[in-house]
Amino acid sequence: MSADYTRAGSLNTIKPGQLVRADIPGQQILLANVDGEIYAIAEMCTHEDFSLFLGALDGEHVSCSLHGSRFSVKTGEPQEEPACVPLKTYPVKIEGNDIFIAV
Repeated sequence: MSADYTRAGSLNTIKPGQLVRADIPGQQILLANVDGEIYAIAEMCTHEDFSLFLGALDGEHVSCSLHGSRFSVKTGEPQEEPACVPLKTYPVKIEGNDIFIAV
């Protein structure tokens, strides 16, 4: 069964090294541009349910500004405590200037 893809944004609104909130009704998802590759992750830190949008993207890692947990945007895996539960990741496809994610 194939996944349903939803338009999540435009390539021209997310520069390399940037995080952008995806406009998906009922979902809290971040788009991350790592060296021109787009990744989609859950927005909320798995440690304290705090928005990672308020954190920083450094290479392929996003840091939570509340307690310093770090996650890989490629895999969702925590890289630094206190978080120990991975973030949900979403498949991404690009069509022209549009970013689509499977939700």
